[in-house]
Amino acid sequence: MTPVTTTSEVAFLGHAPAWVRNLPDRTLVRIACALAGIAVACCAAVPPTHAWVSARADVTPLYWSDLVLGAVWPVLGAFVVRGRPRNPVGWLLVAPVTIGPYLLLALYGAASALGAVDPLPGARAAAWVGSWGFCLYFFVVPLLLLLFPDGRLPSTRWRPIAYTLVTIATVTMLAAMVRPGRLDVSDHVDNPLGIPGGEWIRYVVLVGAFTTLLPGTVVGACAVLVRSRRVVGVRRTQLQWLLLGSVVLAAGLCLAPLTVHDSVLSDVVMGVALSAPALGIAIAMLRHRMFDVEFVLNRTIVYVVLSALTAGLYAAIVLGIGSVAPGSPTGVLAVAVLALVAASGRGAVQAAVDHWLFGHRHDPYAVVARVGRHVAPASEPAEALQRLVDALARALRLPYVAFHGDVSASAGAPVAGWRTVPAYALGQRLGELRVGLRRPDERWTPEEQSAVEEVAARAATLAYAAGLVADVADSRARIVTAREEERRRIRADLHDGVGPVLAGTAHQLDALARRLAARGDEDLAERARAVRDRLRQAVADVRNVVHGLRPPILDQLGLAGALRDLVAGYETPHCAASIGSGLEGLPAAVEVAAYAIAAEAISNAIRHSAAGELRLGAGIRPDGTLVVEIRDNGCGVPARPHAGVGLRSMGERAVEVGGRLDIRPAKGGGTIVRAELPA
Repeated sequence: MTPVTTTSEVAFLGHAPAWVRNLPDRTLVRIACALAGIAVACCAAVPPTHAWVSARADVTPLYWSDLVLGAVWPVLGAFVVRGRPRNPVGWLLVAPVTIGPYLLLALYGAASALGAVDPLPGARAAAWVGSWGFCLYFFVVPLLLLLFPDGRLPSTRWRPIAYTLVTIATVTMLAAMVRPGRLDVSDHVDNPLGIPGGEWIRYVVLVGAFTTLLPGTVVGACAVLVRSRRVVGVRRTQLQWLLLGSVVLAAGLCLAPLTVHDSVLSDVVMGVALSAPALGIAIAMLRHRMFDVEFVLNRTIVYVVLSALTAGLYAAIVLGIGSVAPGSPTGVLAVAVLALVAASGRGAVQAAVDHWLFGHRHDPYAVVARVGRHVAPASEPAEALQRLVDALARALRLPYVAFHGDVSASAGAPVAGWRTVPAYALGQRLGELRVGLRRPDERWTPEEQSAVEEVAARAATLAYAAGLVADVADSRARIVTAREEERRRIRADLHDGVGPVLAGTAHQLDALARRLAARGDEDLAERARAVRDRLRQAVADVRNVVHGLRPPILDQLGLAGALRDLVAGYETPHCAASIGSGLEGLPAAVEVAAYAIAAEAISNAIRHSAAGELRLGAGIRPDGTLVVEIRDNGCGVPARPHAGVGLRSMGERAVEVGGRLDIRPAKGGGTIVRAELPA
C-alpha cells in the first residue's frame, strides 16, 4: 500500500514539532511498525511472566482484555499508519503500546517487593511506572472519537472541549504518579512515590478517569453523530464502521456485569468489546468499501436498543414487584409481557433507526414529499431544480446527484460510479438524473427505484419550465436590443436629418420675414414670423424626442466617457473612475442599461449613503461580459431595504438585456452595486 497524506493531515502536522514534520512517511511507518512489534512482544511475555510471579508471590489474576488492548490496538494502528502516516487517528491507535511494558514493569516491581526474587535493580522505578502506566488510555478514548476519520475536529467549536479533555487526562495521569495506594497487579505493593497522607489524590484520579472515559466517550460519540449527519458516501461509511465498533463496545460493557460470575467468559467479552472500535476504525480507513456495513450496523443498533429497553423495563418491574410482594410469581408474567412489547415495538425501533441511518430510503412517498417541500420556496425553475437535487441527496443519503440537460444542477462530489435515470416530460426526454452509488456494487430496492424515477420526472418538468423561462428571457433581451437599436437609428435620423431641415427652414422664414418687412408688407412679415416660431418650437420638440430616445452623452462621449462624466466634479464624496478598454461598439441596449444603472447607483450613494469615497469601475471580462461596479464606504444596505423605483428599475434594466444585478454590503462597511451585462 502506498502511503497517502491528505490536506487535513498536513494541517494537523502543522502543530507538531519541526523534527516530526520533517520525518519522511517511510520513517513514520517504520516507527509505527516497530512500536507495534514491541507491543506484541511485551504482551506475549506478560502471561508467562505473570504465571512465574504468581507461583511465588500474591498477585492479582491476569486480565486478558488488557493484552487485547495492548496488542490488537497498536497492530491495527500500525496498519492505519501504513496507509495514512500523518493521520493522528493511526497514532492514537498505536498509543496503547504502553500497556504491555506497563504490565511487565508492574510484575517486575511486584516480584522484587514481595520477595519472589532477590531485590532487583530499578524495582522501585518499575513499581512506580506500574502505578500509572495505563493512564495513556485516558487520552486515547475521547480523542479517537473526536478526531476520526480525518484527524480534525468536527469544527472549531469543539476545540475547547478537546483541550478540556486533554487537560483532565493530563491532571489525572500526574495525580496517578503520586497517589498513595496499591498497584493493580498486587494489593501488597505500594506506589513508591506516593505522597503520604494524600488519599485525596485517589479521588482526583477516580474523577478524572470517570470524566475522560464516560463523559469523554459520550462527547466523542456526539462528534461522530454530528459528522455522520453532515456527510454521505465513503466518509459516511467510515463513520458507520466506527459506530458499529462503538455499539459492540457498548454491548460488551453491558454484558460484562452479567458474566462476572465467570471470569473467563467476562474476560472474553471484554476482549472482544475492546477490540471492536479499533477493528472498525482499521476497516473504515483501509478497506471501507470491502463490506456492506450498513445492514450489520442497522440490525445491531436495533437489537441493542431493544435489549436495553427490555432489560431496563424488566429490572424496574421485577424490583418493584420484589419490594411490594417478595416471592410473587408475577415476574414470569412480566417477562412474557415484555417479550410481547419488544416484539411489537421492533417495527417502530427499526423504522427510527432506518430513518437515522439511511434517511427516507425505504419510503418513496416520504422522499417525494420531502423533495416537494424543499422545492416549494424556489422563485424560479432553475433554483427549484437545484433544490430538488439537494433534497434528493439528503433524503436518500446519496454522495452525488446531478441533472444533465439544457439546464444542469448537481449536489455533492462526483463518485466513481453512478446510475442514470432518464427524465421525461410531455413525452420528451429532457435530460437524465445521475445518482451516485454509495458502493460500486450497490443495488437499489424497488422503493428507491420508484422514488428516484418520480423525482426524475419532476426534474424533467422543472427543466422544461426553466427552458421556457430562458426562452422568454432571451426573446425579451432580443426585443429590448432591437428596440434600442431602432431608437438609436431613429435618433440619428431625427438629429442628423429632420432636425437640421426644420432648423434651416426656420432660418429661411426668418429671412423672408425681414425682406417682407423691408418692403413694407408688415402683415405678411408677421405671418412669416409666426410660422417661423412654430417651426422653431417643432425643432425643440424634435430635440426633446431625440433626447428621450437615448441619452445624448452616449453618442457624444461614448460609454466610457459618459461613465467618467457621471463622477466628475464631486468633492464630497471623493469620486474615482476606473474604466477598462473595449467599451466601444457595444449593443445600444447594453450601453443604455449600463449607463442608467451606473447613474442611478451613483445618485443613490451620493444622496443616501453619507459616503466619503465612491469608486466606479467598468470593463469587459474575457468571457465577453460587461461588468459595471459602484462601490462606496457609506452606511451600507439596510437590513430590510425598501425596494423603491430606482432599485427596481436597475434590476429590470439588467434583466431586460439578459444580465443580472447584485447589491450587497461591502467588507468594512458600505455598499457594492454590481451589474453583469452580456456584451
